[in-house]
Parts: sequence; structure tokens; C-alpha cells
Amino acid sequence: MQEWFLTIYVKYGWLFSFADEFGDEPGFLDTPETKVTYTWLIITAAFAAIGFIIYRVVDLMQYLHVRNAKRPEDLESINDEIFAKKLKTKKGRWWKRFLGQSVSFGFQFGYIYGGMPLIVMVAHQYVSYSVIYVILMVIGWIINMTLSKIFSLWTPALPVQYHTPGKTWQSGLMIWQAWGMISWAGPVYFLATQGPSGWMGSVAFIWISQIIQLFVFIRHMKGKVVPYLEYEGLSDTFKENLKTYLASQGIKDSEVGVLRNSKMGPNAFATGLFGYRQIALTEELVRGYKDPSNPDFILKLDDDALEAVVSHEVGHIRGYHVLKSVCLGAFISSMTTVLVFYGFSKGGFFSPDYFNFDKATSAQIFSFFGQSMLNLMFMYPLTFLMISFTQRNEYNADTHLLETNGCKNGKAFFHQIRHIAPVANHAMWDRLNSTHPAPQVREERMKKWEDEHCS
Repeated sequence: MQEWFLTIYVKYGWLFSFADEFGDEPGFLDTPETKVTYTWLIITAAFAAIGFIIYRVVDLMQYLHVRNAKRPEDLESINDEIFAKKLKTKKGRWWKRFLGQSVSFGFQFGYIYGGMPLIVMVAHQYVSYSVIYVILMVIGWIINMTLSKIFSLWTPALPVQYHTPGKTWQSGLMIWQAWGMISWAGPVYFLATQGPSGWMGSVAFIWISQIIQLFVFIRHMKGKVVPYLEYEGLSDTFKENLKTYLASQGIKDSEVGVLRNSKMGPNAFATGLFGYRQIALTEELVRGYKDPSNPDFILKLDDDALEAVVSHEVGHIRGYHVLKSVCLGAFISSMTTVLVFYGFSKGGFFSPDYFNFDKATSAQIFSFFGQSMLNLMFMYPLTFLMISFTQRNEYNADTHLLETNGCKNGKAFFHQIRHIAPVANHAMWDRLNSTHPAPQVREERMKKWEDEHCS
């Protein structure tokens, strides 16, 4: 079976024109180097496909779960008509996501395993390998821009505050995606010729790039956030209570504020790099948020519940969750880079001869191909790892809320969020896709804690 697949792949597949290079004589797949390399190629493709299939199966479980969902009886501001509308909307979003993810994965799979070698083969008739490398980077940037709302393969996760929801081609998003491509692929161009040892410089660049990105993001947020003591939409009582709480936690008043015109809806977030940090509440959370699909409901928290939200974000700061996430992401990228250099750079385990590239293909292009292939291969397992890590951080931040400000009605936020999104997800879908534990789970945890600790 393997011999048959490899023969089809090499002689009749997406690069059939390379058949002449191997010749028609029997046994061209019998050399140990060729067998090992093409076996590796099959394994990476199969591994990527398995991850894709698992996620799509869970998507189908989610659809069946949503289709049979019933209106939660404890949501007093949701009637059957409103729930039916929200259920229909969620089904529509499911189909859009399911088809979008499938098309996106198929497109990127085809581009990496077929398009990149084909571009190299054709373009080399007219331009140098250095120019081809730039062409591949630009194509990758365009693909990422086009599919970024569905799926981001090559660049870091985009902070939602950098762009307007619903818009793709805009300066903030374009610059962020371009920076991701350059920080990811740039060092390879200069260091791939150094052989396996070149990974050291590339890994150093990854860590420096991650720190710079986080610093720029925090600085950007500090320029947009209005300190809570200066914001007119908060009561004096809230400001006094929050000032006392922040002092007990070692957080400066200037490090907490309100983000105007975020278009994020009712939300809050924390970001920090050692002592350089910022906590932001969106204006919709502070002033109230009217549910577009349910005009009779407005999400509005009282002072205690709003303070509880801040306490959760303080938990992220005190737990260094942002810094830990950045370090984990940089570590994963570093390990992948080491694999790329030992496998695909000059003197690595694999040669362009066995991947249907021209024998003279530059080390930079071959390393770029290897990086793309590994990213696709590990995409779903790493997504699951990062989701699990993020969910754990959220659980720990909730724990900090309960231990330091647990009687401040933190459950109110999650109860009201459930009015806006009353259709619960399948537990397995949440486990694989949601960065936060389910709202109903968090609400129940806080209810139980209040019953045990609050009079």
C-alpha cells in the first residue's frame, strides 16, 4: 500500500512533471533515504488529517447537542421565542464555522503539500531563490489575511483590540500579520545556511519578538484606557472600594481603567510583562450592554459584581498568566524551530531531492517548507494544549476572585452572560475550543462558594 501511494504521489500527483527526474526504472523508491523521507511526508500529512477529523467529529457532536437544546429554566429574561431565535442563530454560526474551518484547512493543506513546491518549480525558471522566498512569504501573508477570521496558521494570535470586528483588510491587522510572518520566517532566511546549529539565533529571535509584541500591546492599551478614578461612569462608592481592594493586592490605581469604543461587548482583560501591566474593563461592561437579539434585556452589573470582575483580572496579574502563556508559546515555537533546523536546513536529515523540489533548492526555502509542514501537523494538538492551559488560567483567576473577593456577587456576570448566549455548548466542544470554562459551570461554582462562605 505504501509503495503504491508513493508511486502515485511522485509520478502522477500534484508534481507529476518531476517524474522524469526519478526516471521510469523500477526501484527508485527502494533507496533508504527516499523511503524514510516519503514515509515522513505521509506521516505528517496523516497526523494533520487525524487532528482535523477529530475536531470535525466534535463539531458534529456540538451540532447534535445544540439542535436538541432546551431553554434553561433559570434564565428569567429569556422566553421561548427569544430562545428559538438564538438557537437558530447559533446553528447558522455552526454551519459557517464548520464549512469555513474545513475549507481553510483543505486550502492550507493543499498549498503546503502541493502549492509551495509547484511555485518553487515554476518561479525558478524566471527568478532567483531569494525572490521566490519573498514570494512565498507574501503568499503566506495573503492567505493568513484572507483566512484570519477563520483560522490563523502562521502568525500569533491577534489581540481583539487591534482591529474592528468584521473587517479583515485594515492597517492594524495587516501590520500584525506581517510582523508575525517576518518574525517567524525572517530568521530562517539568514540562518538556515548555518545548518542545524542555526536554530540558536532563530530561537533567540522568537523570544525577543514575543517580548516586543507583548510590550507594544501593553503600551497600546495604556494609551487607550481611561484610569477608573477618572472615569465618570463609575460611582464614588465603587471607586473607594476598588481602591482599597487594589491596594491590598499590590496593584496601582493607574493600572486599572475603562476601554472606550472597544466594540468587544461586555468584557474585561488583563495583560502584563513583569511589573508593566494593565487591567481594562470595556465601556459596555461598565455602562451596560443591550442585547441586540433581545431588546428587553440589558446586561448591567452592580458595583459589587463589577468589583468581582476586576478581582478575576487581578488573579491573572498575580498569577503571571499572560507571561506564562507567552513563554509557553515561545517554547513551543522554539522546539518546532529546532526540529526544522535539524530536519530541513543545510546538512539536516532530509534533502530537497526527495520532496520533489529542484536539487538546488535553497536551504531557506526548504526550511520554510518544513516549518509550514510541521505547523500544519501539530496545529490541532497544540491548539488543544494552549486551550487547556488557558482554561486552567481562567479557573485559577476565578479561584483568586473567590479567595479575595468571593462575596461580591461574581456569579452575576456569568448569569447575565447566559442571557445573551443561553444555548450551552457540548462539554467536549468546550474542552477543545473554548478559552474559558463554560459560563454555567463558573456560575454554579461561585454559587456553591457563596453558600458555604457568605452570610
